[in-house]
Amino acid sequence: MSVTTNTVPTDRRAALKARHRLAILDAADALIRERGEPRFSVDELAERADVARRTVFNHFASLDAVVMTACSRVLTAAVDEFWAATAVPADGQGSRSAVFAQFADALRGIDLPSVISYLHRVLSAGEEDPRSHHLIQNVFTLTTQEVAAETARRSVEMDEIDAEVLVGSLMNGLAVVAGHWIRLTGATVDAETRALWNELLEKLIGSVRAGYAPPG
Repeated sequence: MSVTTNTVPTDRRAALKARHRLAILDAADALIRERGEPRFSVDELAERADVARRTVFNHFASLDAVVMTACSRVLTAAVDEFWAATAVPADGQGSRSAVFAQFADALRGIDLPSVISYLHRVLSAGEEDPRSHHLIQNVFTLTTQEVAAETARRSVEMDEIDAEVLVGSLMNGLAVVAGHWIRLTGATVDAETRALWNELLEKLIGSVRAGYAPPG
């Protein structure tokens, strides 16, 4: 009985903590979308999330950390949407090559230009803000571990480290490609800039797939 009695409050605290964290991120996302930029105070965020001010700092070190995490959810949600609609390929049943091909298809199937344009708009203080590329790179890095865990689950050949190296290579490469795409297009999304994105993405996928060993 004592184990059960002690476990219940712990479980409830964990559930409450998770609800508060989610409420804070949902509130941040709503405020960003309403205002078009991450311009809000801790008090505004706490009020929108219906939590105490100190609760925000129990979960996040700063407002910047809240914004970065909220932005990473946008990217993760786009990937999760693809994973949810996709089964592990029957041919290979989760082999390295099959999972790589599947993840590459996921990147092709996601509307990444719109996601990157949103991230650029949210994370840039101005058109020439030098922090923009660095912050977007941080968003991709934050997303890597979560995506890698799902990638490892889908592969019979890859352990957690293998999956994180693969996903990290692609996600860090995406951040580099995104920086080039933003500089060339101003993060404007139209048919022409989407075509450019597709070219850059295929270059990235081809580079990661081939690696850098000399041809055998």
